[in-house]
Amino acid sequence: MLTDGIDSWAPRLPIKRVLVDFSSPNIAKEMHVGHLRSTIIGDTLSRMLEFCQPECLIRRNHIGDWGTQFGMLIQYLFETYPNPDDVNESDIGDLQ
Repeated sequence: MLTDGIDSWAPRLPIKRVLVDFSSPNIAKEMHVGHLRSTIIGDTLSRMLEFCQPECLIRRNHIGDWGTQFGMLIQYLFETYPNPDDVNESDIGDLQ
């Protein structure tokens, strides 16, 4: 691709619809530099697929992990902050 140009890598394909899901941070934890890897890979794949001119290219950054960790976070907040007005004073880093 570097020597022959992008046309040699990505011919026009009969792709109708493409969905690229990337990043997917855990909402119960702080973001960190490790999330950049998935974001950069997803963005790169999206741009390469965009060159193939699909009819529909959808990029999604899925905010994931609504499971056990999120339930534990809710329980912690209920126990630690029985008054909902006090929750705004805390930082997500206080949970770790």
